[in-house]
Amino acid sequence: MKAYKKEVKFTIWMVLAFVVFGNGFGIMFSMFPFEGVTLFGFPIRYIIPILFGWFGVYFLTILAGRMGNRLDAKIEEEIEGTEQRKEVG
Repeated sequence: MKAYKKEVKFTIWMVLAFVVFGNGFGIMFSMFPFEGVTLFGFPIRYIIPILFGWFGVYFLTILAGRMGNRLDAKIEEEIEGTEQRKEVG
């Protein structure tokens, strides 16, 4: 059951991280506008949230996949351990 609890906590944290990277930086730049500052020829208030959204979500997806696979393996180990205890007892 510990692995299930870890998976639930991990899912909640990843949802929050996806929301922050997907939307949070845009909100930050709308609260603190930067006028006249450009990056790659685009206004910084547009390009930074887009880049953080694209690359942030990309890396978070890789992280979520790897961590999810590890948690699934731990869950399977716990299930196998429980089944072995039932057979012995």
